[in-house]
Amino acid sequence: MMKINILQAKIAIGSRETFEFITSTDKIDLEGEGPWVGNEIKVEGELINNGRVLKIKGVIHATAKYQCNYCLEDFMTNMEIPFGDDFQEVGTEEIDNEADLAYYNGDEIDIADLVRESMILAEPLKVVCNKSCRGLCPHCGINLNVSQCSCKNDIIDPRLAVLSKLLK
Repeated sequence: MMKINILQAKIAIGSRETFEFITSTDKIDLEGEGPWVGNEIKVEGELINNGRVLKIKGVIHATAKYQCNYCLEDFMTNMEIPFGDDFQEVGTEEIDNEADLAYYNGDEIDIADLVRESMILAEPLKVVCNKSCRGLCPHCGINLNVSQCSCKNDIIDPRLAVLSKLLK
């Protein structure tokens, strides 16, 4: 659980409080789910009372292990994942029907679900070890980042051969 004490922030409009947590994947229900490596996840951020809602924003620092979609090599990367949400106390008059608000009750806000959700949503759809990754040779399968192959790359799909005449 990552609970932020909001007692002081609720009283003073315009107040700002910083927070920092060191947690692990098992404490926020990410154990065995996703690419997160190691046991340490650092969460730091700020709580702001703007008079209407309590705004929480921050950054999650974590290490992830992926397999490159191009060359199939494993690699690790440090990630900085931004997160944030606006919180309103349960039972208070709704500010805006259209607003995307989270609700709290009492003098603490548990941000574990917000952190877990942000980490899951931050996972990339396409994972590349680096921007200049050349991938695997489509003919022999050699990793082109490590060595060159002698395969011919000028083989054209017979269905598209007619289009090559347009380039001449």
